[in-house]
Amino acid sequence: MSQKALVDYRVNHLPDGRMISVEVTCCGRHIGEVRFVDEQSLNCPRCGSRHVLRIQHNHFHLRQYKDE
Repeated sequence: MSQKALVDYRVNHLPDGRMISVEVTCCGRHIGEVRFVDEQSLNCPRCGSRHVLRIQHNHFHLRQYKDE
């Protein structure tokens, strides 16, 4: 059963484990990459969703916001 995710995030990191970027897939298509910097965001050209990276004390969040 091979299904393509509608929304997906892939974290890229250096050999020492430091994260450098996050690749974003939305609506089943790769829409771009955000650097691992607080408040970086990317908008999906198909559905208008905004994907935001937020870095906090010892973790990070990837959130998808849609206008309704």
